[in-house]
Amino acid sequence: MSIETPRDVERLFLQKVAEYNRSEFEKRRNELHLTDLTSECMRQVWFEKRDPLPDEPENLLRMWEGSMMHQMPLLDEHELELEFEGVKTRIDEYGNGILIEKKFVGFIPRTFDELKKYYSHYIKQVEFEALILTANDREVKKAYLLFVCRGEPEPGRYPVVAFEIPINIEEIASRFAETVEAYKIVLSSENPPDIPRGFTPFDYPCSHCKYRGRCFGR
Repeated sequence: MSIETPRDVERLFLQKVAEYNRSEFEKRRNELHLTDLTSECMRQVWFEKRDPLPDEPENLLRMWEGSMMHQMPLLDEHELELEFEGVKTRIDEYGNGILIEKKFVGFIPRTFDELKKYYSHYIKQVEFEALILTANDREVKKAYLLFVCRGEPEPGRYPVVAFEIPINIEEIASRFAETVEAYKIVLSSENPPDIPRGFTPFDYPCSHCKYRGRCFGR
């Protein structure tokens, strides 16, 4: 690409970010990953697997920022790739029975109730990761969600906050099996599932979804 103006520099940067993200996306598209199972909307996952749209620059940058944070190791086993029952995942950090999942977010919860309200899908991800680690002969003594704020945090909120996630492997295993079966049925269909009850175009998570136009019209 010829660099002649500031706009050319911007386009070059976004092009490289898109290429970086695309290689990872294409690799995952024909596989079932843990983040698929923890999505708040099966319909969105169907679109991502069967009929994806390109990402807007804002989404590309969020994914790129997250991937940069994940490059810094904290524990002995970093970016640990595992599989269980046909579901693949990449564990951020694991060592000596400790699991840490890192998240780069714009809003950091202050309490566990806020965590459950706004990030229940992240809790589910950590729980399922604990199950997959256990299934691969790695003991999980404690599991944590670590949040790092994107930009300046709201007043009264810290820029880095960790929460311990309680782990009950037997209970998690039952939910995992049910979730995997449900997603396999959805993804084998030629048509997307219905819009989940209670979802509206201007409320989270639909308000942040690139497929909102397909579901509710422009």
